[in-house]
Amino acid sequence: MPNTLDHVIVHCHDQKATAAFLSDLMDAPAPADWGPFTQVQTANGVGIDFLDSQVAPDAINSSHVAFLVTDAEFDAIFDRVRKRSVRYWADPYRTKENEINHHWGGRGLYVLDPGGTVAIEFMTVTYGALEDMGAE
Repeated sequence: MPNTLDHVIVHCHDQKATAAFLSDLMDAPAPADWGPFTQVQTANGVGIDFLDSQVAPDAINSSHVAFLVTDAEFDAIFDRVRKRSVRYWADPYRTKENEINHHWGGRGLYVLDPGGTVAIEFMTVTYGALEDMGAE
């Protein structure tokens, strides 16, 4: 049965700040409030609905959203990251700060939202694009 992902809900500390941060890095349209959510719309029509967590701040599960971008988009995002002095890492475990990765011949980086609970990844080549699944 065919299906299409419509949206995901991501709990965070400050939905408006997180949505604005993501939209700004991607140079995307401003987020829109939709019911209790603040939504960032992606180019392929999937909505990322940010929601202020109703649980204790330390009980929010960390989330991860990843975006496949072109080389030109990556360059622009990386420029905005550096100009805004946003911390970034080459890996999701945040052990390689101020580095980007070159997985499968592409480039990628990770940043955290302003509340520190949402890992946002930008990559130019999708995982496993080459047969060598162990490549980094």
